Amino acid sequence: MTAVEQPATSALPRSTELILLVLVVLVGGLLRFSALDSAPPGLTHDEADHALDASRVLEGITPVYFTVGYGREPLYDYATSLLMRVTGPDFLASRLTAAFFGTLLIALVFGCVRVWTGNPWLALATAAALAVSFWGVSTSRQALRSITLPVFFTAAALTFRLGFKLKHEPENERPSIELIRRWWFLLAGVLLGASFYTYLGARIMWAVFPALLVALAFIRPGSVRRLWPGLLIMLVVAGLVAAPLGWYLLTNPAAEVRISQLSSPLTDFLAGDPDQLLENVRLGLAMVTFNGDDLWLYNIPGRPLLSPVMSLLFYMGLAISLRDLFRRYQPTNQNPRPIFNMSSSSALMLLTLAAGLAPALIVGIGGSNVRVIGAQPALYYFPALGAIGLAGWARRQVGAKGPIFIGGSYVIALSAVMIGTIQAYFVTWNNARDVRVAYHTTLVETLEVIESRGDEWGQDFVISSITPGRFHDAAIAQMTMPDDLRFRWFDARSSLVFPLDPSILIYPEITPPAPRFSFYIEPVPLLEQLELRPDDFNRVVNFYQWPRGSPALGPDPRANQAYFGDVLVSVGHLSFPSVLVNPGDLIEVLSIWSILNVPEQDLVLFTHAIDEGGTLVAQEDVLSYPTHSWQINDAFMQIHRLRLPETLPPGTLQIRIGVYRVDTLNRLPITTWDGLDYAGPDATIQTDSLLIDTIEVGGP
Repeated sequence: MTAVEQPATSALPRSTELILLVLVVLVGGLLRFSALDSAPPGLTHDEADHALDASRVLEGITPVYFTVGYGREPLYDYATSLLMRVTGPDFLASRLTAAFFGTLLIALVFGCVRVWTGNPWLALATAAALAVSFWGVSTSRQALRSITLPVFFTAAALTFRLGFKLKHEPENERPSIELIRRWWFLLAGVLLGASFYTYLGARIMWAVFPALLVALAFIRPGSVRRLWPGLLIMLVVAGLVAAPLGWYLLTNPAAEVRISQLSSPLTDFLAGDPDQLLENVRLGLAMVTFNGDDLWLYNIPGRPLLSPVMSLLFYMGLAISLRDLFRRYQPTNQNPRPIFNMSSSSALMLLTLAAGLAPALIVGIGGSNVRVIGAQPALYYFPALGAIGLAGWARRQVGAKGPIFIGGSYVIALSAVMIGTIQAYFVTWNNARDVRVAYHTTLVETLEVIESRGDEWGQDFVISSITPGRFHDAAIAQMTMPDDLRFRWFDARSSLVFPLDPSILIYPEITPPAPRFSFYIEPVPLLEQLELRPDDFNRVVNFYQWPRGSPALGPDPRANQAYFGDVLVSVGHLSFPSVLVNPGDLIEVLSIWSILNVPEQDLVLFTHAIDEGGTLVAQEDVLSYPTHSWQINDAFMQIHRLRLPETLPPGTLQIRIGVYRVDTLNRLPITTWDGLDYAGPDATIQTDSLLIDTIEVGGP
């Protein structure tokens, strides 16, 4: 009895097989769908952006590629939008979509292994290992597009195998392949092409199929000759399905920021420096059984993909697979079909594992639990194969009781894995400080306080954040809070917002107001203080009743005001120090602005220190109150901090401010209230920057 043969215990009634499959899927589904609103504990910016893009699909915005978050493929967001038609535009719909795909993957992995090997026990053992694994559970609970890649790849592999059967004549040494229905290859091509719309790894994973036939042509010569037309159909259809995305990326190369970020080890290698790539390969190979992803965002740092027991079975299964690849036919006394099934299945899984792990070997293990998700369907095949191999060995040693003992031991091992997954994911990982930081639990709990107050606090909220951008904290609020609330996002460490209407000012411990703003904040009453966990990155969040406007922002005469385009008016400005500075000093420039209109484009304020020769000696470009949060007639202060060079010679510096568009870098023109070029009180004219001060630089 060998591992590739069908033992008596593998004769499993279809009804029993179905019951066991349903049980495995139910257990896996329970681990994936339970408590999705609290584990993960908050919401990442990427999750919020996925939900936001899905809600925009409902509004008719249907791009072939989303440019938010360094660029990403759209299929996951389109799938989420379908669920949102039932649940509404809520972030939970995005997590439910991930859980659905993760549960579907369990069934697809079973089906794939079942049709490739013909062994129901191996298929059930593989699906069960995936169902209870920490990696499988975690990737199915985070609202990220990566989970869709293994689903579509596995579905393509399943339908590809359904397209052919083995034809064997006893007088021939080896079986040959006969195509059954070509439409299976058409469907496989559609699924493989659709995988390009799932995740970046699909651009490697597709190569598994041609590589598989090349491998089989080598290890099983003559057997797969008739399969090449089916593969050609699959690849042509896949290319046609993926063509719109490919054309978009070809004509918009700047859309994929992530590619250049991730390819640096390869670039260095080609430039003659292999050190980083070799180190990444070393660490990547160890992530399966020794030392895994080191980011709390996706893993308990260092936790490998497999437990010690599953790792031992993994290496046993790996050895069996390598043996099965080259196992010779013995046509006189052996049915070659099981041998072909196991060798072809082993080749498929080995290639899938290699292609799936490739991103970690190139980029490194940081964040690898997501990047290598293409390997997920194959990884758990090998421990299952190791267990089946042990069962065959046990049967040869002690008879029918041997496989029963090994099977029971495997179930116990998986039960231990499941208990470990529950403890590791829902308790250890979900409550870890760095996970709470990554999932912005401070913000989520702050928003829960706001929602609990109902109409008591009104509709206007001014919230300080280290990430006030459009696709960061603002996206989280947009996907979790009622639409009638108005949020203004800013960073109090360098800006302060004065809404036209009374509002609630909120700032967490990590973004306290700059000391120069204390004059405005100290007299304001503290409404509430939210206390979080003592070990949290943010332990306290303060809520203030923020009055309407500010007495410090009384209007200057219109003749002295500078208008920047049709969006901003400069109300005032101060420099600290304002008279004499020394080389190496820090100059703080406080500019005060009133908002006339909300622009469609993102803007940035710049402050320049220019010497007598017209040379730029110091600058800062920043806008800590992003334009997406602006409300007409609001006012705000912005602090620019300029560090002067240590070698700056004595002389006079001009301090100039201005505004430019992020997309074009074009500066906004400066005019008076009636549209004329701005001269200013000192009659110094420069139509795209405003002279606000001159400062003397002393000697050493």
